[in-house]
Amino acid sequence: MNKKIKVLLSIVIFCVVYFAVLYIFQINFLFNPDTNYKSPKEAGFDMFTEEPVTAKDGTQVMTWYYEGDTDKPLILYFHGNTGLMARFAPAITKLTNEGYSVAMMEYRSFGNTEGKISQETIFSDAVSFFDYYKNKTDKKIILYGYSFGCAFAMGLTQHRNPDGIILTAPFSSLYQEVKEYPVPLAFLVLKDKYPSDEYIKNIKCPILIIHGTDDKLIDSSHSQRLFDLVTVEAKQLVLVKDVNHHDIFFKEHNVPVILNWLEQFN
Repeated sequence: MNKKIKVLLSIVIFCVVYFAVLYIFQINFLFNPDTNYKSPKEAGFDMFTEEPVTAKDGTQVMTWYYEGDTDKPLILYFHGNTGLMARFAPAITKLTNEGYSVAMMEYRSFGNTEGKISQETIFSDAVSFFDYYKNKTDKKIILYGYSFGCAFAMGLTQHRNPDGIILTAPFSSLYQEVKEYPVPLAFLVLKDKYPSDEYIKNIKCPILIIHGTDDKLIDSSHSQRLFDLVTVEAKQLVLVKDVNHHDIFFKEHNVPVILNWLEQFN
């Protein structure tokens, strides 16, 4: 075997192994589940109550619920791809402090919710989540997603009709986000595309999109693309100058914008 053939064979083997690893382990690359579940009381957020929701396949999906003022809407919150509800609760309490009802949903393999997360299971569980609280209250329902959670909220809109949507630091699609990420050709073996840019064209309710201009994880151009695809007039895009992906949520730069926008539903 000559040298050129050996080099070519090595390249082929490397490519096969490279793409196989990306394909087989992509869920591990995309999600970082924390299984160290704590109840609201143990986590220091005893204003919330635990409300297990039964998914279509019988899986018990843990949710936290806070009952707010009767004249304000219920916000269904979808967190990012790392951590548990407790990690995101501090910023969410800025909404409960203003009297808004809030329900948060845990994902499969996160906390004490069993199973494996995928586009199919998360969208299905989101429908069960929505229906459970729709049957529990006659309040208007607002979907609120942060980061990867925006994709889950957008997937839900293909099956249910909320009264409003809030997206903080979304990607236009996971396919596009992975395509821009410094992992060569990973998008070629992506199983779940999370195509929010397709789903958002069908939105019929008011929508608010917020993004930091210094976001190095998901560029703010993703929010601009989503905004441009929205067909309803009741749409708003807010780009917060010099704020990154973490701080837009955890340092609550989005909260004043959200509270102002929510007033239309009170």
